[in-house]
Amino acid sequence: MSEGVVYTFGFRDEAPHIIESTLLDGDRRKIEYVDTTLDKGLNSRFKAGKMYAGRAVKSEHIPTKVQWSSKRYLPPDIFQSAGLIFVSDAFKDIIERHEPGVHQFFPVEVVFRDGSFARQMYFFNICNRLDGMDRGRATAELINEIAFEPRTGTFVFSLEKIGSAHAWIDKHVHYGQFFSSQVVDDFKRAGLTGLVVQPYVAF
Repeated sequence: MSEGVVYTFGFRDEAPHIIESTLLDGDRRKIEYVDTTLDKGLNSRFKAGKMYAGRAVKSEHIPTKVQWSSKRYLPPDIFQSAGLIFVSDAFKDIIERHEPGVHQFFPVEVVFRDGSFARQMYFFNICNRLDGMDRGRATAELINEIAFEPRTGTFVFSLEKIGSAHAWIDKHVHYGQFFSSQVVDDFKRAGLTGLVVQPYVAF
């Protein structure tokens, strides 16, 4: 198997300062998972409000409106508010092209402080939960069979274990939200804003 790459991701401020965003409805603490079957790793009990665990959630309590505090700097294609990820149509289309019907996109209206419309976006929930680490090549230690400790060694991922997934949560990696190289290449070609990615080796 040839060497490849997968990416973790985060959020980039497109303005020279932090722009506040506020949930105007919903309740993140009450968002429940559809399937709460125990699965050893991070977020193993799938408690309400513990995002992101890599399984589908119920629609109740998901926000439908978010306030954006700047008219000079408009909402980017991906941003985070109250620990929830919001994405644009362009972002959604790329994910859906690679994994149709796998992940959840709940419509969210982004508005300015005066209530006027800013942008149509979606609450994005990743619905793949994987153990993607290559146990033969990675040198990081798996602590208590729960999470790999990056200070103890390197991360190396398995393309075979990841399989056909293009967006996933690694259940043994803190903040383990990942994209495939194909998805990230499409994000870059589309010039999506608000996203920063970090590569990891995969075999």
